Amino acid sequence: MSSFGSIYGKPLVRGLDETPEKALKRVKFSVLARLRSKLLQSTFSERAKKAFAKAVQIETGPSSLTIISNHPGFTNMMRGRKQAQMKWLVKARAPIPIITETGELIFRSATPKSMADGKWIHPGRPPYDFVDKAKEEAKLQIRKAMLAEVKKVALNAAGRGKIRL
Repeated sequence: MSSFGSIYGKPLVRGLDETPEKALKRVKFSVLARLRSKLLQSTFSERAKKAFAKAVQIETGPSSLTIISNHPGFTNMMRGRKQAQMKWLVKARAPIPIITETGELIFRSATPKSMADGKWIHPGRPPYDFVDKAKEEAKLQIRKAMLAEVKKVALNAAGRGKIRL
């Protein structure tokens, strides 16, 4: 399992009359829903999207949430991948299927000569930052909801003459 970030409860409740545990409980489900939504919007195959979404979990600590995944490809997806030659393809036992830009399916074989010629380069992939984006969106939404709740409670109390604003 790999950890991909944490959310701490104390900064969420700064200035509010709420415990970190209660705030984190709210944030947990919001972050998980947002992460899965962002994954389903990615350009991966449907099978990969479902596998990644299923592999994302959130563990709750005493004052923090930790986002984890048990999928072996999740780390590479988060960190991205540098452009590099795919030398392991020389060991392929069968021709390698390739889908061209026009959608045509062709088969090629990687040979030591093609590797020496500098072919079979993986184009690389930028890192995905959707975990950070989902965390920030959820924090903002939860803070707004908590502020609205506190304001509502204060207005109700003021309406009954218990608090003067």
